[in-house]
Amino acid sequence: FGDYFKQEAITFSWEVLTQVYKLPKERLYVTYFAGDPENNIPRDDEARQKWLDLGMDPAHVIPSKFNFW
Repeated sequence: FGDYFKQEAITFSWEVLTQVYKLPKERLYVTYFAGDPENNIPRDDEARQKWLDLGMDPAHVIPSKFNFW
């Protein structure tokens, strides 16, 4: 995402999806990195919380082994 940090990239993505493309937020699902206990890498709670703060349904914010961030 070039010069954007994670928080800004998530906000930008949310705005594009919900304001520009007018997708209903209740139909959107997102993933965040679930972590990798085997390699002692924690889950990405920062990304998860940002999606929740933007109004995502907690059931639609899904941990994933692989994630873009």
